[in-house]
Amino acid sequence: MQIHTLASGSTGNCALITAGSGAQRTTICLDAGIALRTARGFAEELGLNLAELDAVLLSHRHGDHSVNIVALAARAQAPLYMHRDNIDTSQKISKGELSRRNIDRRDIADGKTFYVNDIAVTPIQIPHDADPTFGFIFEYQDKRAGFFTDLGNPDSLIANNTLGDLDELVLESNYDAEMLANGRYPRALKDRVSSDFGHLSNLQAAEAIQQGASARLKKLTLAHLSQKSNAPLIAHECMQQALNDSGLQHVELLLAPARGPIKAAQL
Repeated sequence: MQIHTLASGSTGNCALITAGSGAQRTTICLDAGIALRTARGFAEELGLNLAELDAVLLSHRHGDHSVNIVALAARAQAPLYMHRDNIDTSQKISKGELSRRNIDRRDIADGKTFYVNDIAVTPIQIPHDADPTFGFIFEYQDKRAGFFTDLGNPDSLIANNTLGDLDELVLESNYDAEMLANGRYPRALKDRVSSDFGHLSNLQAAEAIQQGASARLKKLTLAHLSQKSNAPLIAHECMQQALNDSGLQHVELLLAPARGPIKAAQL
């Protein structure tokens, strides 16, 4: 099982989760906040086809995650897993649009596992200012992977040991506190980003790893980096220090670019 980020950040988000191979491969798309033509091109770079999805997941209603989610599910003729409270929060995910596109919508709930072929998917509700917002745990054979972005604090992940038995993790590392404080965002936006229902800072992401990860973790991807209030090198150095301090030097640390699949750590 692998997680591939196709886009990550405030300008749009999209990721693919794959398991198996050939005719037995299962492909899930998580969020579709970028143009579908762009997403298709990035998927093709990985040898994947967005017309051959087994399921589509929506984490929450914000447009950088949801704007093309219904169109994607319709074109792939794949079921769309999303929480019912996100329906009618925008025209793009309205009841009328779901009906017009003949979408097979399936409800999700916190902690309620469902299966997409052989992949077990468990939604985990997380604190963000688009309630409800979900991260996900994916399980396939003996591998467990997590995907958590758009959360204001890591407390529930740490308290519930959500990160403790993961082989792979995609985790938000959105902003550097000093860069955010000294940046040009309006005060209201700074307060929103840094609130308990905003986004994770580099230090909060590091705290989540120090207090929640185990030696089982092999691959960590930092995602949803702000292009104005963060820098790849700062995020990487902060997390690498946390890994070193936790005895997790073996973990492969990557950064998800705002656009395109990961090709290398982009510092």
